[in-house]
Amino acid sequence: MSNQKQRESNIELLRLISMLIIVIYHFFINAIIPSSPELDYITKPLIAVIHIGVICFVLISGYWGIKFSLKGFTKVFLYCSFYSVLIFGAGCLLNPDLFNIRDAILSFIPNRWWFIPVYLCLFILAPIINIPLERASNKNKLLFIILLGIVSFGFGQFTPTISDGKNPLNFIWIYYLGNYIRTAIKLPAKIDAKKIFMVYLSLNAFLFLVIFLSQMYVPVAGKIAMHFFYPYNSLGLIINSAVFFLIFTKISVSSKIINWFAGSTLAVYLLHENQYIGIYVYDFVADLKHSFDSLGLYFLVIILLAALVLITAVLIDKLISPVINFITQLIINSKPFLWIDKKVVELSYI
Repeated sequence: MSNQKQRESNIELLRLISMLIIVIYHFFINAIIPSSPELDYITKPLIAVIHIGVICFVLISGYWGIKFSLKGFTKVFLYCSFYSVLIFGAGCLLNPDLFNIRDAILSFIPNRWWFIPVYLCLFILAPIINIPLERASNKNKLLFIILLGIVSFGFGQFTPTISDGKNPLNFIWIYYLGNYIRTAIKLPAKIDAKKIFMVYLSLNAFLFLVIFLSQMYVPVAGKIAMHFFYPYNSLGLIINSAVFFLIFTKISVSSKIINWFAGSTLAVYLLHENQYIGIYVYDFVADLKHSFDSLGLYFLVIILLAALVLITAVLIDKLISPVINFITQLIINSKPFLWIDKKVVELSYI
């Protein structure tokens, strides 16, 4: 039990850090880059280096596995729907001109974030995609990963609908890799977290320098580097994220505080990345640049601000989660839902 708790704390720490990286990345994409094109020489290589957050989240899902149930799916869906309605309502209070009946109705469907529908697809497909993982040898799992990589990255680069990797196919590829890390990759004891971190640091230092220098000397080199390290289905990005993931498999930590904070990471994503509330944060981040003469100090404040956004969102989630849980329990314990859930369970055994 103690070891399991430690492993969960390790991965939960990864979850927290990944979400912090996602918030910082969104600050760059939505605030700093649009308002400060003169900083492209430094922001472009930086966003390539910090583009690992989402991949790490999907790797975590594959590492622990998704066990589909109608109740589980409904909980995730209602959780995101509640936040979608809440954020829309808050946005309308801040700017009444935003309100309209169509958007009010659509707010009950959590499709304002690209990640949520794709992740829900992965959740629904879990019973199918788990079958090969339960029966295959590690050699066959690796074959599945290679084949999925050829389709998602290889052919995907030439297929506009899946070229950016924001699709269930790519998530399945990453999910399989997460499972492979847990079941097949056994690193020797002499390879500790520090050594893996040094590999990760070297890889990203090289990536940063290539993109940084290419803007001045060889632009095509930067384009190639971004091609292999930036899209969510790019081979370089997934390898980079996997190396970062491996660091945490070698860390031994057990913390109730980490687990407590990590339980609300999805809320952090929902609350800061939206066009109703997030836009105010992004405007603040963009304007903040004028308060600093030092670019290094400005970026340090951005990191601290991202941490503040994360902590604030977690605290908000802890306050309203009892309400969400109450509504969810009313629905999943209702007779119609229990009847449907029973039929779904029966179908799963056919």
